[in-house]
Amino acid sequence: MSPTTLRPGARALGALLLSAALVGAPAVAQADDASPSPSATATPSGSPSATTTPDASASPTPSETAEPSPSATATAEPSPSATTPASPKPSASPTDEAPTGLVPGGDARRYGVAAAQGPATSTDPVLVGANFLEEQLRVGDRHYFSYDGFDFPYYGATADAVLGLDAAGTGQDEATLATEFLAKEANVKDYIGVAYSGHPGEVASGAVAKLLNVAVAQKVDPTSFGGVDLVATLQGREQPTGRYTDLTLDAETGEPLTEDYSNVFGQSFGLIGLHRAGAGPSDAAVAYLAAQQCPGGGFQLYMTDAGCSDSASADPDATAMAVQALIAVGGRSTEANQGLDYLAGIQDASGGVPGAGLTAVLNANSTGLAGQAFLAGGRTAQARLAQSYLRSLQFDCTFPAALRGGIAYDRESYEKKVAQGADAKSDDQVRRSTAQALLALVGTPLGSVTATGADAEAPDLACASASPTASPSGSATSTSAPTSTGGSTSDPTGTAGSGGGSTTDPVAAGPTGSLAQTGSEPLVPVLVGLVLLVLGGVAVALSRGRRGAHA
Repeated sequence: MSPTTLRPGARALGALLLSAALVGAPAVAQADDASPSPSATATPSGSPSATTTPDASASPTPSETAEPSPSATATAEPSPSATTPASPKPSASPTDEAPTGLVPGGDARRYGVAAAQGPATSTDPVLVGANFLEEQLRVGDRHYFSYDGFDFPYYGATADAVLGLDAAGTGQDEATLATEFLAKEANVKDYIGVAYSGHPGEVASGAVAKLLNVAVAQKVDPTSFGGVDLVATLQGREQPTGRYTDLTLDAETGEPLTEDYSNVFGQSFGLIGLHRAGAGPSDAAVAYLAAQQCPGGGFQLYMTDAGCSDSASADPDATAMAVQALIAVGGRSTEANQGLDYLAGIQDASGGVPGAGLTAVLNANSTGLAGQAFLAGGRTAQARLAQSYLRSLQFDCTFPAALRGGIAYDRESYEKKVAQGADAKSDDQVRRSTAQALLALVGTPLGSVTATGADAEAPDLACASASPTASPSGSATSTSAPTSTGGSTSDPTGTAGSGGGSTTDPVAAGPTGSLAQTGSEPLVPVLVGLVLLVLGGVAVALSRGRRGAHA
């Protein structure tokens, strides 16, 4: 029977069935796409191990010894260029960041951040990475509480999480509570005052500098943070050489000791924090940091008055921090560019950057710091590569809910979570890796981080209802575009900050990426199907009327 011989009612019924099928099709596609297929990513070799770097340095390091992983595979992007821009731009100006209209630190009321509600779900790596940090803060009672099996308030990691959420432009409900925790008088004194021997009069300059950056980013008055004037305290630890030193005291007598654990991390945090607070830093402090540059462009971690004369002493993490600080304060473009060249020279084709010493393996922490430096200096090609590497380590919908959005320390750590399946859990290593990587994913150097304009809650990772939580496998990322707003900034040199939700690519047309898509966009076929469904119903009704009249 040809189609022309069908009665009108049969034709109408066929249209009705077709439209119903179109309406149901997206749901089927979403269910079928619940488990993204694995894709090859670079797999660096090497194994992380613990470090003895003081917490004030904020350099997240692995908390377990790992087995060697397979060697790297082919990558999708070329090796970075070492092209040197004429002059990196400062990431902020004193007038932009002067402490005006701030609330006192430790005040129980909200810290001047009028946060709006963001999207409920997303596949944007930045936003779901922020959601991971947000949930970790919530579970840990607004502060990270354990490290290697020991339970204690982990102030440094909590501060890192606040800066990560501020950079991502979201998660301010938890970031505010975490800042309030940090700004309690007893906690401030515990973090910066009982530094090494246990004497309450001690001062750890790196801890003071990190809290100063948190205060500036959160728009909390740094001269009244938990009853402590962070600006004056840090300035009081500056020596005639320009170095911010620790004050260590004998636990029993209170007499000053010679031990000083201050390093390039604390010096860099100090320069950025004082600059953004509108209080400095001094020329001597900037010159002292610049003197820590080694032959070849890298910076040493442990500072000396004589500076660095051995290229083997260069530390990638310290270099990334120093470069950001020198760019933020301005006037040191030569040293900053040499540091960027050094980082570009050690960046792997996968985009990963290794650490030094016991952490000399491609990892998310070092890559996150280097990515921030590349962004601050306008090295967009290297920044894109770094972002690609970081996305390849992000946990997607195939992992247990508590891990989703987090970023593994390295490829080997990622594969361990894969092998653990439904038993995989978050840990300190993942928390610290995610916090440090997030700024690079956002496209925000440390000197530009701000909570202004950020959303209240970070969105959950959008997963299909049938998404498995056991036996995860494959890469944590895909190359599809993000499906939600938020998180990034269009200002790679950092005068604007993250600003809570711009969708502009932070590195000028580089691939932003998203986590593995777990469902197709159903809007268009649903609308078409609904229209056909209505038309089909009308046609059936009319055909029935005609059959009744002319039978």
